[in-house]
Amino acid sequence: MEVLLHKIQGRSAERTVSLRRAGPADAAAFYALQNEVRAAMPHPEQFVPDTLENITGYLKNDLCIGMWDGERLGAYFILRCCGQSGHNYAAFMGIPQAEWDNWANADSAIVHPDYRGNGLQRKLLETALGQLKPGIVGIGATVSPENRYSLNNALASGFEIVCRREMYGGYDRYLLAKRL
Repeated sequence: MEVLLHKIQGRSAERTVSLRRAGPADAAAFYALQNEVRAAMPHPEQFVPDTLENITGYLKNDLCIGMWDGERLGAYFILRCCGQSGHNYAAFMGIPQAEWDNWANADSAIVHPDYRGNGLQRKLLETALGQLKPGIVGIGATVSPENRYSLNNALASGFEIVCRREMYGGYDRYLLAKRL
């Protein structure tokens, strides 16, 4: 799918980029973008990075949408269906275990600073929603309470804060839910 961006590197510009489903061959690009964006964050502790091995697994088994500007990966979104696994965010939101198979995790949304200001987190989510497996009724997500940009994007995309708790080995997080 082609999308027209209106800002590049914080300045007005028009450029068409493509959003498409990614696969295991894109793992190195996803991993490199994650690390580049995290390193540039004023508070990198707000984002818990993933391993290359995990990212490769997500690209093989889950729904991963990337935004490409030519050959350059500029943003991505990972949506995971964790089923009955304790990694399913539904487990932390009071959703009965019998319903966990109907929930997905919005796992990561990464946008390179060059492409911010174009609503890419929302566009990537919308693209993923159009490709969800049948039966999914809700999406869970986590975000650092200090990461106002990601929190505001999630709230603008229809997520609601369910609770605040420690996750990922002691990180303060909001748990959010979006019912479909």
